[in-house]
Amino acid sequence: MIYLLSGTDNIYTEAYTLNETEPVKYFSVGCGGSNPNEKEVVVTLEQDIALLNEYNRLNFDFEHLYAKLLPPDRYEIGTYTVTIPANPVDQYVKVPVKVRPLGLSPDTVYFIPLTIKSVSHYEVNEEKNTLLYRVTIENDYARQKVTTYYTKRGTVLDLSNNRETILTGTKIVQPLTKDKVRMFVGNYTQGPATTVEDIGRLSVVVEIEANNTLNITPYGSIEIEMIDSEGYNRYDPAVMQGTKKQRVFYLHYRYRIMNADGTFGAWMEMKESLTRVEED
Repeated sequence: MIYLLSGTDNIYTEAYTLNETEPVKYFSVGCGGSNPNEKEVVVTLEQDIALLNEYNRLNFDFEHLYAKLLPPDRYEIGTYTVTIPANPVDQYVKVPVKVRPLGLSPDTVYFIPLTIKSVSHYEVNEEKNTLLYRVTIENDYARQKVTTYYTKRGTVLDLSNNRETILTGTKIVQPLTKDKVRMFVGNYTQGPATTVEDIGRLSVVVEIEANNTLNITPYGSIEIEMIDSEGYNRYDPAVMQGTKKQRVFYLHYRYRIMNADGTFGAWMEMKESLTRVEED
């Protein structure tokens, strides 16, 4: 039985590093059975846009939530004709997929939809004859494939009334480029109900320089002013906590958020440390 290796909903996910211009990952075409295939098998693949449309129809009620087709200029598939040799050591063949990840959004689900068009011998597994190859991005500080969380500790000071709020909990940090990440300010949290407008109003971009100092800029309409203070606006990749090394951002800046009428709210001074929550 010829098949495309995948998981739930026939999705297979790979993470592409923003540290490289054109990183390469793979998906697999396999031949299942208790014994190796005695004949050489030529498998022809093709793109299947209907597969992506059906996935969106079954999983989402609103078009703005739809998964997107990875633009054709963003990737190259090594071959659409795969040959599985007779009596192979491994009963699968890996197909390379080169991606140009710079500029892809961490807020978007990107797929390359594929299907088995034909095989020269044997049967096709009708439950695994399609593949939604998902492309995600990552850098040294955050990942899209598995959401990256940092533990936040610090304060937000409302400069209009001198009222201080303690920062606790976790914060989502998302990759943008090799050396840039995006995050929400203050105690605002990003979740399933977050809109594109929320992201534009509440997000900042943190750039990590070669010497691990930080440059903090607006992502959208928010206004930002960095505050120079000892020990802050830097990234430390090796803070010792017992016997473990932890990766920590130290941030100090002030911000104000644009209201619906185009005016700005009060200046808020933010001082926090963000410690990465490592995945198992």
